[in-house]
Amino acid sequence: MNSFLKNILYFLVPITLAIIAIECFYRFVPNNYSYKNKQIKSYYKSAETLAFGDSHAFYGLNPKYLDTKTFNFSNVSQSIYFDKLLFEKHIDSFPKLKNIILTIAYTTLSEEDDKLDLKWRKYFYKNQMGLEIPLISKYDPKQYSLTLVHQLPKTIKYIRDYIKEGALVTSYPNGFITTNLVEDSTKDLDDFAKRVTKNHEDGLMDFKKNTVRIQDIITQCKAKGITVYLVSFPVNYRYVNLVNSKKVNKMYSTVDSLVKNNANVNYINLFEDKRFEDSDFFDANHLNIKGAEKCTKILNTLIL
Repeated sequence: MNSFLKNILYFLVPITLAIIAIECFYRFVPNNYSYKNKQIKSYYKSAETLAFGDSHAFYGLNPKYLDTKTFNFSNVSQSIYFDKLLFEKHIDSFPKLKNIILTIAYTTLSEEDDKLDLKWRKYFYKNQMGLEIPLISKYDPKQYSLTLVHQLPKTIKYIRDYIKEGALVTSYPNGFITTNLVEDSTKDLDDFAKRVTKNHEDGLMDFKKNTVRIQDIITQCKAKGITVYLVSFPVNYRYVNLVNSKKVNKMYSTVDSLVKNNANVNYINLFEDKRFEDSDFFDANHLNIKGAEKCTKILNTLIL
């Protein structure tokens, strides 16, 4: 073997081994996607309530405080698009299911299917939650290799987090988040509210596509005798004051229409609920562990 080929080999072997190691890391180290996919199956025979949604439900609904056997199937930035795919994959496996909770956040009804913070998540939904994702082209190489999903600095961060914490899973067995600590819960609420509302404002007012998805879930639930609770979780008043009030009112009217047209639907609107104080929030639009307890106990009085 000439020196040129040897040099090529010396260059390629470490890179190949690194790629294999990263792929194994993503495939075999549990994260919230793989963990919740495993945990949901342990609730098949017993769950009476399933909660879907984004981080508002993940931070805000603690099944510990519900009288019905509940699994929180929400996740960070989980849109109605993925809620529906998860619902349809698992719904037939729950013989005792009475209730479905769907999160209606400020962004829910206008959210685009493949927006920036969802672009990488779809590959984990496919590979680690077993979903068929129409958004992913059959020619997209990222669906076959999770190594390609994140840039190297992001991957290094995940590896460091795993080494430091010993895990990437931030969910209790019941699906509630493990990390929304009460400490420093009121830190920089004003600044955070400004930043997060700017990030959440997509300028979109077309709710049709996502409303149809919610209606599809409602219709399937009606056929199975399941009650649907549409829940807008509490946000801090600073957040409420900064978002588009016309969009909030359209959110309310759209959900009210769903309730009016479907006998198996209830709306629990805690979005502007003044029972929640600064000390109940982890940040301007997420409850902390104390706020989640308060919120879930309120829901428990309303969910039958």
